[in-house]
Amino acid sequence: MAPMATGTAAGRYAFDGARRQLWTFCLALAAMACSVVAAAQAPASQVTVSKAASSLPGPRYAWIAMPQRLAAETDIRVQDIQLRARIKAAIDKALQAKGYRLAETQSQADFNVAYRVGVRDMQDAKMVDNAPASAPEAAIECRAGGCSQIVARGGDGSLRMKMETTDYVQGGLMVEVLEPGAIRVLWRALYTGTVHGAKDGTQARLDAVADQALAQLPKAAESDAK
Repeated sequence: MAPMATGTAAGRYAFDGARRQLWTFCLALAAMACSVVAAAQAPASQVTVSKAASSLPGPRYAWIAMPQRLAAETDIRVQDIQLRARIKAAIDKALQAKGYRLAETQSQADFNVAYRVGVRDMQDAKMVDNAPASAPEAAIECRAGGCSQIVARGGDGSLRMKMETTDYVQGGLMVEVLEPGAIRVLWRALYTGTVHGAKDGTQARLDAVADQALAQLPKAAESDAK
């Protein structure tokens, strides 16, 4: 990734004020790890806007760097310089489609933009019942206090797990819009989805992810966009 401009205030945000936003990113990624889903398949992509806005201060923005703190962010699969350059280009394209433009210098920016990206290996589970519904053993055993939700007795009398699992790679992209010279967040969204392989790192796919992540970002005012 090309170096990102940082000023004194922006630097203070990146290295001192990021802790609160880091927890937001961490908890949002972790939430999907603890759930038992209705089907043993990778979850669909979703976007969570944790800080909404009806408008932004102006049409010009500047980039600021964010330190990598989480294991998901330091994963080797998101360390490729070209990949990060494509992510940044995708966000630039999505912002420009909404009428915003990159400021020539940090001091000219109406707001700052930062992003975090990470991936990690995940597993989702589905509860299933492999035991015959009419098994006489189950009918007898369930009278005492209900059947187990974890194991069931098969037709041959053996105990079987009631769970199927699916392994997948989860990716997360958080984008923040920040007030210049301060740590106040004006707008924030987190995209989470399943990474299927190298094709998800192409520019076309990353453009689609950025469009989805920024879909609820307000457009620049028409007078500002000209």
